[in-house]
Amino acid sequence: MNWDAISAVSQIVGVIVVVVTLIYLAAQVRQGNVFAKLQARQRMIEQAESELYAQMADPSITHSNVKEGALTEDEQARLSLFLINFLRQREWEWVLHQEGVIDSSAFLTYRDVIPIHLGTPRGRRWWRCLGHHAFDPGFVEQVNQVLAESESDVNTYLQVMRTWDNP
Repeated sequence: MNWDAISAVSQIVGVIVVVVTLIYLAAQVRQGNVFAKLQARQRMIEQAESELYAQMADPSITHSNVKEGALTEDEQARLSLFLINFLRQREWEWVLHQEGVIDSSAFLTYRDVIPIHLGTPRGRRWWRCLGHHAFDPGFVEQVNQVLAESESDVNTYLQVMRTWDNP
């Protein structure tokens, strides 16, 4: 038996095994990345549904944002906590976008909801006085940009939501 030939064949088999293993691992990583993206999108959908259900269960949250006159302490607390929760989710989505987990289309779809809640005079006042202190400076910059771009929208979504069926 020629030990050199056996050694050469063993090395070739070893290289093939390593290549096959690397291909398998690459496929696993790719599949894991797809799964992570799907999980992130599912979480985004669930959070958006949760926000809507919170507003359906307690419409005063939505009404407080467009109510004329001063809010009670309870209304301020409910609205503030809702807005913090709402924006914490948008911040998380911003981080996912920064990390490349979600694409720009998905990110912009969810980001562009920010003016709905912060587009009212009260929502903007909450953001200036209280909200912006609780978030990452990069995200704050993003929110400020979105609000600046939507500054001219006088009839906010929440105001129209309360009156769209009025004759």
